[in-house]
Amino acid sequence: MPVDTIAVPGETRAPTRADARGCRIAVAGERDFQAGRDELLLLSALNQGVNYPHSCRVGTCGRCKTRLVSGKISPLVDFALSPLTNRDLKDGYILACQAKVRSDLEIEVGLIDHRVTLPLSVVGEISGWRVLPGGVIDLRIALDEPLAFQAGQYAALAVSGSFVRRSFSFYDAPPGPEGAREVGFLVKHLPGGRFSGWLAARDRCGVRIWVEGPFGQMGLDDTPRHALCVAGGTGIAPILSIAEDRLQRFPTEGVTVVFGVRAQADLFALDRLERLSRLAPGRIRVVPILSHEPAGSGWSGARGLVTAALDPGLGIDWGRASAFVCGALPMVEAVEARLTALGLPRGRIHADKFEPSGL
Repeated sequence: MPVDTIAVPGETRAPTRADARGCRIAVAGERDFQAGRDELLLLSALNQGVNYPHSCRVGTCGRCKTRLVSGKISPLVDFALSPLTNRDLKDGYILACQAKVRSDLEIEVGLIDHRVTLPLSVVGEISGWRVLPGGVIDLRIALDEPLAFQAGQYAALAVSGSFVRRSFSFYDAPPGPEGAREVGFLVKHLPGGRFSGWLAARDRCGVRIWVEGPFGQMGLDDTPRHALCVAGGTGIAPILSIAEDRLQRFPTEGVTVVFGVRAQADLFALDRLERLSRLAPGRIRVVPILSHEPAGSGWSGARGLVTAALDPGLGIDWGRASAFVCGALPMVEAVEARLTALGLPRGRIHADKFEPSGL
């Protein structure tokens, strides 16, 4: 059964007038901030420039795991069905993205030591619409105002006048603090998908659309190291951004991209990967791998799931590499387990797990 309220001893007083204005969130060993009663803990923190660890914001990835020391929250979901383990629940952990603030809180969470880009809502117009192999739409949006983002981050898109919002990752390299006037996304057409179905029906150039972001922290790794990037399907979008960013920032380091799709006919974004090869000759290696390519098709490349390509044959020094992984939840979890078994430290595996809404 879903839990209505989680309360930790220490919060027993009656509501006060201060509660109507806001609740004090005390982060152990870190800065305090205010949150309105019934606001989501994570969203309130991000809106105030608090660099709270997060990724999906929908309770899937577990990145915003937080220990509730004292105070009351109301969970939006049953945490027993979330990425939190039984041990986590017993120790008082919650997911900040799914926790409504109900009182002053004392929490324990490691804030990210990195420059914060506050999310904005910016309206723009669809400036590019191109159908790619595999039922993927290359969507470009010209913005009325510049929007800054970092490699690996994503934004929520909503057509003007619609309540349907869907999140997609930026595929361009980060523009710097001045922001970008045009942004690009890769959108997979899902059967029954309300946003992707609308987008795929015909060329939507000229349509007004809202872009809210940036969100997520997958690309935050400022140490020069070889980067292993693993993508499934449109998970290649943030990988393109991260790969270009790292090739520019770390001119002596290389990037290996393992890109999995079902069949040759589904391979897309190869032109963008080839562009990166031209930008950094000899420093990027791309390994496409096909999971459902018919036998005898003439495909001479790798076959199988993306994990099949992760072996010593890649020639990666697993002990000093960083990994960036984006794709469906089961794929990402399988890759994390494989990389850990190969000796890549868990703390250097940066993952973005997504589950299509299907609606």
